[in-house]
Amino acid sequence: MNESEVTATAATIASGSAASTASGGAGRGQGSRQAGRMRRLRPSTPQPSGPPQLDFPPVKNGLDYLVSVVKHLDETESEVTPSDVKYAVLHLQAAVEVLFKTRLLAEHWTLVFTHPGDATRKALDEATLKSVTPEQAITRLQNIAGVEISDKEAKTLTRLTTDRNKLQHFGFTDNARAVEARAGEVLDFLIRFIDTELQPYLEPADRLETESGLRDLREGLGNINSYVRKRMNRIAGELRKEGVESTTIECPACENATLVLDEDPPVPPASDGAFATCRFCSSFFELGGLARRWLPPRWDDRGGLLSADCPSCHQEALGTDVRVRSEPEPVYFCFACSYIAKEIAPCDGCGKQIDPLLEPSAPLCRPCEDAREPEEYELPYEDPADYGFDERAAPPAYESSWFPKEGGKA
Repeated sequence: MNESEVTATAATIASGSAASTASGGAGRGQGSRQAGRMRRLRPSTPQPSGPPQLDFPPVKNGLDYLVSVVKHLDETESEVTPSDVKYAVLHLQAAVEVLFKTRLLAEHWTLVFTHPGDATRKALDEATLKSVTPEQAITRLQNIAGVEISDKEAKTLTRLTTDRNKLQHFGFTDNARAVEARAGEVLDFLIRFIDTELQPYLEPADRLETESGLRDLREGLGNINSYVRKRMNRIAGELRKEGVESTTIECPACENATLVLDEDPPVPPASDGAFATCRFCSSFFELGGLARRWLPPRWDDRGGLLSADCPSCHQEALGTDVRVRSEPEPVYFCFACSYIAKEIAPCDGCGKQIDPLLEPSAPLCRPCEDAREPEEYELPYEDPADYGFDERAAPPAYESSWFPKEGGKA
């Protein structure tokens, strides 16, 4: 979204805000005031004849961008080319910015400024404001407007911004299927965002028009998702048949659990190292570099640094929170021997990593368990009871003849 588009959007938002202020009465509720902010403006005077006039209020403008996205990504219409993916990303990011700012305006007009404390109505009305970045918009929507945006959704939205900036300003080379998959996730999120976060603030007539546009978008998204599901079902069957689900992890490019470890790419790279290849987007990664993505420093409950040593092969290759296709939840995964553990803890004796669920001697490893001193002293000889000696019996009476008499000899 270039600067002129941002300015045009701000002007539309400012006009809508000014109109709602002028028309709102003291008796109107908060919901009506917010609806007024979102109202699509119509000129009160007849329009002169001539060329068609631009009429894209914020929500309608965002929907128009999304219609373009669906046209570019819909496999049922035509084959999706790298050029289609490029324009889908550019238009999708433009829709994100327009729709997010529109929702922030419904919360309060100052929230569309980079620095709300410096906001002025004059800057908003004249569209000279410096507006929020996508990252700022996400934070404000979560913390101020109470919009539910999961960590995964926020990560995907931020990744889209990065893709858009590279395409718009520098150009970049990336896997088209991976970018397409990420774009599909954002499109799905935005359709739900319009439905739940923007529709309630619209006037009835605008709500009906928006709902009609959403129906078309859902149909297009269904076609895109149907294509993705068919590919994923086919890949799932292949991975199951080959028995490699326990060595297939989440792909960093397309974020699908379709990255098969120790599998050479279709086109061999110059390096002779070991690789992993994604069955969905065909991205490939060198195993050494791939493992480092999941090997950040980790600390135990006492603040001590945990090692990344695998409890099975003892190599420093144990990843944390790895999404493996065969497991329902993220696990510990060894990139050297493919060992999977649901729980890892340091040995109380030597600090070596152990799997408490499989280590019978936990919280000690077996060597530490074998080497520890016994907690109670054990007699190094037979039990006296074996010889009839009773420790609880009273001592025997002593004969006086056993002891020398006074003045006598022993």
